[in-house]
Amino acid sequence: MNLQPSIDTGRGAGFSLLHTPEASLPLLFLLPGSLGYGASLTALTASLREVARVVPVRYPDLGMILKGQNSVSDMAAAAVEQISRAQPHGHVRLLGHSLGGAVAFDVATRLLAAERSVKFFGILDTSLMGERSSSWETVTRTIHRIRNNRVTASRMACRALAKATTAIGREADLARIVDRRTKGQFNVTYFRIGQELQEVLRAKAYFRWLVQPRSVLPITAILFRCDRKKMPQALGWNHAFAQVDVVPSAGSHTDLVMQPHLAVNGPLITNAVLQTYSPDEFPTRKAGYSRDCASNPEPDRTSVQ
Repeated sequence: MNLQPSIDTGRGAGFSLLHTPEASLPLLFLLPGSLGYGASLTALTASLREVARVVPVRYPDLGMILKGQNSVSDMAAAAVEQISRAQPHGHVRLLGHSLGGAVAFDVATRLLAAERSVKFFGILDTSLMGERSSSWETVTRTIHRIRNNRVTASRMACRALAKATTAIGREADLARIVDRRTKGQFNVTYFRIGQELQEVLRAKAYFRWLVQPRSVLPITAILFRCDRKKMPQALGWNHAFAQVDVVPSAGSHTDLVMQPHLAVNGPLITNAVLQTYSPDEFPTRKAGYSRDCASNPEPDRTSVQ
């Protein structure tokens, strides 16, 4: 599989496309991280608009989580339902970001068991190693994100409250307080508390999933991996797939789908998806595409089995 990066335009010069109506493009199901589908993933969706119709998957919301749908398995079940509704037949393509990589794995397991074809499985820097940041790393990263306007102090306060509440098992009480105080009216602070509580509970589900047994899927996954010091190259995914192709990606785990890093990573993802298409699925590629691919050098990539 040849992946040709092009970072000059942010759209990739390694391929040449005719303008294709979005409705006729193959589907790519995007499984977001614990925050859900936000602004950064919207930018990623826009970068893929000429080669795929991206369908963001929605997970059970906070109300459903508190009613017991609080596992990666529950998220995967919701995702499979949405995939089956949007695309009941044909090849399925999955792209998981952070927590979404774990959900996508469970989705692929279910689809393969149902004899569906998983043509593309992309992982945006999800690790199966279960690493947790030290207190110093967390503080340093938070300060950096605040200085770069990636997060506000008020949001961090809401997150701290959500973490403290879930640590003592009182998340349902906090949710009831939020509902009672808002009484159906929108309030920025309480909305943020609810969002942070939802994210913390999804992250807990991910760490529970990490210790569960998994079978090896007989397909190839592509891991778009950011620089992680002292971490195995495949981040543990080599024990989950027949083969993992590791593609070094720009940025960090929190900003690999944001600019300026998206200008580098977007073409890598685009080309990886494009390589999985047959002429019947994507007939509007220009005839010169294959020649362009052959003439462009591949990025650094390692296959791990």
